[in-house]
Amino acid sequence: MQRLQSVSASDLQAFLGAPEQLLQQPVELQLAVASFADTPKSLLEVLVNSASLEVAEAASLHVNWAGEITNDWQRAVDEILQSRQIGQNDRLAVELLKLGPVPISFFSKWVPAERLIQGLRNPHIPLRYRLQLLERLALEPTLEPRLQVAEAPETPLVVLEQLAGDLELPIRLAVKFNPSCPPQLIELVEGQRAVASNWNTNIEELAILEQSRWAWIRLAVAQNPSASQETLMQLAQDTVYRIQLAVAKNPATAPDVLAVLAAHEDTTIQALVAEHLNANEEILHQVFPTQKNILRNRKNLPVSILERIFHERTTEKPVWKDYQLRHLLLSQINTPPWILAELANVDLEALRAEKLEQEMRYPRSTEGIYEKWVQDDIRFLADVAKHPQVSVEILERLLQYLISCT
Repeated sequence: MQRLQSVSASDLQAFLGAPEQLLQQPVELQLAVASFADTPKSLLEVLVNSASLEVAEAASLHVNWAGEITNDWQRAVDEILQSRQIGQNDRLAVELLKLGPVPISFFSKWVPAERLIQGLRNPHIPLRYRLQLLERLALEPTLEPRLQVAEAPETPLVVLEQLAGDLELPIRLAVKFNPSCPPQLIELVEGQRAVASNWNTNIEELAILEQSRWAWIRLAVAQNPSASQETLMQLAQDTVYRIQLAVAKNPATAPDVLAVLAAHEDTTIQALVAEHLNANEEILHQVFPTQKNILRNRKNLPVSILERIFHERTTEKPVWKDYQLRHLLLSQINTPPWILAELANVDLEALRAEKLEQEMRYPRSTEGIYEKWVQDDIRFLADVAKHPQVSVEILERLLQYLISCT
C-alpha cells in the first residue's frame, strides 16, 4: 500500500477546473486526494478510472462518491476485504471480536465454531456482521452452532428455511418455535416429510421430493421402499452421509445401486451392502476384501465366493481341522463337491496314531479311549454325507471310513 501524503482543500483547487490532470500526477498524490475527506465528487469521478487499482478503489469507496453509507456500499467493502491477501491471524481476530466489530471476512475457515458463537454475544457487533456470523454458523457440521442459529430471533428467514429441514430434531424444533419463523414454513416441511415417508406415495412424487433442498425430506425418500431405482441411484450419490446410509439399508435397493455404494470408501456402508439380500455375486466380490467376516454370516453364498474363502485360508493344516472354516462350508448349500471332497479327505490311520500317542501321554485315561477320540473327530463326516452337493465318489469314500471303523 502507498504511504499517504498530506493534502489540503487548497491543494485541490488546481484540479477543479481540469480534473483530468489528476491522472497525470504521481500515484501518491492521486491516492491522497482519493482519501481526503473533502474531495468533491467531480475529482472522484476521474479518480475511479485511475490506472492504479488502489486509487480507483479508494475513490469508489469515498463517501462523497458513493453517497450515504448503504447496504450496497457495505457489501462492496466486504468484497474488497475478502479479496485482500491480508494474511490470517485468527487468534488476534477472535480476541478483537470480544471487544468490538470485526468483519467476518477476517476469520479463516479454521476458526472453531465456539469462538464465533462467543462473538454473537458481543453487544458492539453491527447487525450486518451478526447476520453474516449466523449464516456461517448455519453451515457448521456439528449440532451446537446450528442450534444457536435456529434459536436466534434475528436469524434471516432464508437461513431459517435452510434449517427447517435439518436432520437433527433439536434444530427443527428450535426453528419451529423461533418467533421469526412463519407457520407456513413448518407446515410445508412437515407436509413434505409425511408424503416422503408414505409407502403409498407414487414414484413420481418421490422423484420430485428426492430433489428437495432439505436433507430430512431426502432421507425419508431414501428410506422409502416405494422409491424408484432411479431415485435411489441419485440419493446413493447424495452429499449427506446419512442419506447414503439409508439407501444401503433400503430393502428395495437394486444391485445397480448397491454396486455404486459398494465402491464407497466408508466400511460401514460397504458392510450394509455385503449384508443386503439384493447384492449379487459381482457385488459380493467387490466388497470381499474388506467384508469377509460379514460375508461368512450370509446364507446361500455363491460358489465363487466359497472357493475364494477356501483358497485364502492361511493355515497349512488339513481343511477338516480348520473348525471355523469347516462349519462355514458345511452350513452353505452351494459348497461345491471338490471342497466337500477336501473336507472328507481324512487320513484315518494318521488320526488313530495321533490319538493313540495322546492316550499314552495320559496314563490315567481309560485304555482304548483313543478310539472314542477318533470317532469324535470324524463325526462331522455325517454332515458331509448329508450335504446337498455331495457326490457319489465322496459317499463311497465315507462308506469305506464306516467299514474301517467298525
